[in-house]
Amino acid sequence: MKQVESTDRVPIYDVKGNKLDEIRLPERIMPIPARRGGFSEKGIYYKGSGIVYRNHLSNREQIKMTTGEQIIGKTGLIYERYLACYPTLVHKFGIFTFPHQPVFTDCEGGCGRKEQRLVDNQKIFAYSAIEEIVDVIPISIPEHCIYAYRLKNVKGGIEDTVALLKYVLTNDFNTAWDKNLWEDIYAYGYVRDVADWFVSDRPEHKLGTVYALLDSLYRADVSLYAQLLLRCFGEYCFDKYMVLYYSAALVRRYCPELFAEENPDIAHFDIGIYERLLTCLFSGKACCHLEKEEQYAWVRGYFDRVGKEHVERLRRRWRWR
Repeated sequence: MKQVESTDRVPIYDVKGNKLDEIRLPERIMPIPARRGGFSEKGIYYKGSGIVYRNHLSNREQIKMTTGEQIIGKTGLIYERYLACYPTLVHKFGIFTFPHQPVFTDCEGGCGRKEQRLVDNQKIFAYSAIEEIVDVIPISIPEHCIYAYRLKNVKGGIEDTVALLKYVLTNDFNTAWDKNLWEDIYAYGYVRDVADWFVSDRPEHKLGTVYALLDSLYRADVSLYAQLLLRCFGEYCFDKYMVLYYSAALVRRYCPELFAEENPDIAHFDIGIYERLLTCLFSGKACCHLEKEEQYAWVRGYFDRVGKEHVERLRRRWRWR
């Protein structure tokens, strides 16, 4: 990737690479690859202060050739089908006037309407990784701002992850079930991006939140995943379908009024309970529901069908055994 030098200027470009505006930051930052922002020498992170553009996600089957957009791959995601690119913009640094993801209104490299929750959630979320928000800088794109904040100086271990799980479950904080949550965890137990969290006491949201953490940890570091399960249950299993079972067992531990009927026993897997838990999980919020709930309501039906097919495959597999 092309190296970008430190800068205090953030240009705003359209899809053709025309410079529309330029933001002057109060200090110089060093952009971080694949992130929409960078740190200053004082350690302040400027979120939404531009990105070194590589690609974006799209749902368009046919693209408008007049803009130069190209489909370069498939994502495997039902609500963000294609990896797309504007070749003339690759390696440019700035904010771009098109969304990085079709499910969010954030412009590429910027922070839009969804990120406005960062300020309020920071005040109430005790396990936020942010020490303080030092500035909110409006820009010329409607509903977009740059958020300057300082991270906490903390250390941690897997016991802090357990404490975070207990905190979010007992205080009704939730996020999307398919979010790559572990990537957003700082020092084992603090959340960097609190804008994607919402308050709810619904079982599907609590189950989805724990599942998001366990599933993303399973994919990122199976050794740490094992440590977390040992800390919580005194045992672990690496079968992928057990991630949901462990998630439900944790919800039940800290919210005993939930899943009383299912009562998942990690020592005795039950396919009927597993199927009901899948239905519950998919009835909650995926990432596409965090900002555009109604537009992507159909996604729940899709995942429900996928879940039923998955259960049938497991049933056939076990009959064969």
